[in-house]
Amino acid sequence: MSGFATLAAPQTTTTLETTPLSAEDDPLLATVTPSMIKDRPTFYLNTSVGFAGGNYIESDEYHQGPFLALRYIPMNESLPVWDYQVEVNKANFVGISVGRRWYCCPEETYMPYVRASANMFLEGSGELGGLVEIRRLRLRGSIGFGESFISEFGVGYAITGPDIFAQFGYNFSF
Repeated sequence: MSGFATLAAPQTTTTLETTPLSAEDDPLLATVTPSMIKDRPTFYLNTSVGFAGGNYIESDEYHQGPFLALRYIPMNESLPVWDYQVEVNKANFVGISVGRRWYCCPEETYMPYVRASANMFLEGSGELGGLVEIRRLRLRGSIGFGESFISEFGVGYAITGPDIFAQFGYNFSF
């Protein structure tokens, strides 16, 4: 048995100093009760006022003036991507649009975005139920920013001519 060497662990001393335990909760490890978690909205309902100018219908008149808009923005992702809008302008044209957003800096406070939309404008007096004509379709591009309060500026173009617009509104979350 002299061939077996016995190995023992070397004696070491620690240089770590112990600190007394604190009775305060660690904010990184604190438990959160479900009632304290803020519900994430399922959609935004945006009400906006704006100013637009352009030839919307084949009447060869350049209309400009204020408009009121109502925009539905579903929250199916972390940031809203698609939106649907109905607007009525001073010339009594009703606009219906669908838009798509791309965010350049979503972590920024003002959430700047670029938006492209397809719009259709109809005369509210009698043609609201009429057939859709290609010359009433309009493509718009805009830049905007904001999460609760929004501002958006853009240009559009259709066969009947170009337009410009600016709108300002508030997103109600539901």
